[in-house]
Amino acid sequence: MARILLTGATGFLGGAVLHQALSRRDGTEWVCLVRCADAEQGYQRIAARLSRFTDLFTARRLARQVTIVPGDFTRADQDADPRLDDVTHVLHLAADTSYRGEERVFRTNHLGTLALARRARLMPKLRRFLHVGTAMSCGADAPTLVREAPPRPEDRHLVAYTASKAAAETSLAAEFTDLPLVVARPSIVVGHSTLGAGPSSSILWLVRAADRLRLLPTETRTGIDIVPVDWAAASLLGLLLKPDLAHDLYHVSAGEGSLTRWPDLFRAFETADPEGDPRLVDRFDFADRAALRERFAATFGLDTALKHAMLRATRAYYMFCALDFTFANDRLLAEGIAAPPSLPDYLGACLANSTDIVEQFVDDLEMFTASAAAEPLPLTATA
Repeated sequence: MARILLTGATGFLGGAVLHQALSRRDGTEWVCLVRCADAEQGYQRIAARLSRFTDLFTARRLARQVTIVPGDFTRADQDADPRLDDVTHVLHLAADTSYRGEERVFRTNHLGTLALARRARLMPKLRRFLHVGTAMSCGADAPTLVREAPPRPEDRHLVAYTASKAAAETSLAAEFTDLPLVVARPSIVVGHSTLGAGPSSSILWLVRAADRLRLLPTETRTGIDIVPVDWAAASLLGLLLKPDLAHDLYHVSAGEGSLTRWPDLFRAFETADPEGDPRLVDRFDFADRAALRERFAATFGLDTALKHAMLRATRAYYMFCALDFTFANDRLLAEGIAAPPSLPDYLGACLANSTDIVEQFVDDLEMFTASAAAEPLPLTATA
């Protein structure tokens, strides 16, 4: 019987994984390493996250099926809790997703991951260590169609987050050859295919802002690699529990077949908002900071600190959109995992329970203001 150690259970993707797994009732044991004062607080935190995916009563019931180990993955090598000894699988989702504090981000995502790997070495029954990184571990100079390959020291990164995740992959591969290591790299995770924005509005606000701004830093015929959180969670569970895998590195991504293309996305917005103006989108030179600022000010205003932070975040995410990357998912599909829906397929569900765009941005605000240890940023680059 599998006994799985999960980090990042209180994050967006971690919550989706845990909800799906517990709902299966397949007898698998889940041990969650949670930053909390005691187990009761840990149960409350996990129930709060699960309630994004189901009703509160069910969320509390599901949370009680989990074993809570209060702790911090960055110091896991100092954790002698015997409940970790019988773990058969590790799913490492936790990370600091902040765009600020380079030293802290590296300490958490790189050195912290190595601490967890050292603890995993002491698990005699371990069959798989699934490390969840980001598709943007490829760096900013990869070809438009990105295939799975190990990070290179010379790769250029736009933010410390992606550099830290690439460094963690490199060190794991070099120093922990004795671990049954598999790496999964999600691309941009936006919404839920049936619950829409209910579980989280992370990054959905950006897509809506791009529609409202009618402004892109790339050709409108290009696309963006987006997947829904429920599909990403199911894919990670598949990679975690399938006995034999053909590879040790996978993109959890839309790939060429399910890529969200901007024209399709804008048509979906027009369908959802038939009273709005036709989507006539302008392209701007990313080096022209004034163009984005002026359009943003005219569309949303710049009268609050929150809106200034949103402008900075929009600029940061647009920087990644301008790369126009598609992350090949052939390996994942070959493992028998179904292709994901594209965002236009479930955009209506996302908009049905969306709040104001600026209000939705609050879900990602901490990434641009303070530490955000929770789970890998759902973006590809946008991570």
